[in-house]
Amino acid sequence: MSTVTPVCYCRNPAKLNTAWSNDNPGRRFFGCKKFGSGFRKPCNFFTWFDQPLMPPIHEFCCWIF
Repeated sequence: MSTVTPVCYCRNPAKLNTAWSNDNPGRRFFGCKKFGSGFRKPCNFFTWFDQPLMPPIHEFCCWIF
């Protein structure tokens, strides 16, 4: 299975990250690779890579993390 890496608004390949928020623990998303790297103006590109977790799985993930 091949995956296509999206291109952010800066015209760069987006970076795959992992969210560790209470609402989305372990959920992966694509964002601008400039975000959080000291660049002055990252674009606001964001898209989920994973589907939302089902409630029982979400509760389990919150418990183990």
